[in-house]
Amino acid sequence: MTPAQIAGLVSAGLGTIGTFILFRASYALQSLAGGVFGSNQLSKYNEEIKAKNASRIRCQRIGLGFLFGSFFIQAVAVFL
Repeated sequence: MTPAQIAGLVSAGLGTIGTFILFRASYALQSLAGGVFGSNQLSKYNEEIKAKNASRIRCQRIGLGFLFGSFFIQAVAVFL
């Protein structure tokens, strides 16, 4: 295999992984419940939502990182 073909395969693999991660984390962020003066139970629920949203954002960033890595490797493969 030539270096360009190897880079193409690596790029395809990273792109597939990144797309799958983005698919799994592509749900819209949940909105917080209640108004300004919520109960303690509502505040606890909002903290859980914030944690879930942070996890989704982290997964989205990881997925985009894999996709950008895929594009970068493909761009390098053009010059090999």
